[in-house]
Amino acid sequence: WFSVKRQHALMTIADSLYYTKFKLYCKPGMAGGRNCYADEHYMPTLFNMMDPNGIANWSVTHVDWSEGKWHPKAYRAQDVTHGLLKNITSIDVSHHVTSDSKKVVTQNPCLWNGVKKPCYLFARKFYPESMNNLINMCTFGRTLDLLTSWWI
Repeated sequence: WFSVKRQHALMTIADSLYYTKFKLYCKPGMAGGRNCYADEHYMPTLFNMMDPNGIANWSVTHVDWSEGKWHPKAYRAQDVTHGLLKNITSIDVSHHVTSDSKKVVTQNPCLWNGVKKPCYLFARKFYPESMNNLINMCTFGRTLDLLTSWWI
């Protein structure tokens, strides 16, 4: 999911150098010791190379990769609790670990217009069976305390 400003849209359209490299070398699978998906890696790489100060450089979607698998943790109905949603909405520091052998960790506050705020607007992955729990928890009265941290 991307939302880009006009400058970045023009940058993407004008790019031939990085696009060509991605087209040639970015392939799914572990052949050659890399696993690359152009639709997930091209634009973040381009913007980080061309305008590193013009991007937020963190995701607005919470994803739990703690299980160390190919896919993130998927929440089942019994996992979806007020506590889970409160934990996700209270995260205000973005953690990143590089995918190379060095595993460099960086931590940055999530800033919106210079003010530290919760990092995530969205979360994934939820099994279909968790839908009713999410809907029941996400009625206005029950989530008001979760949302106030965003608007205050």
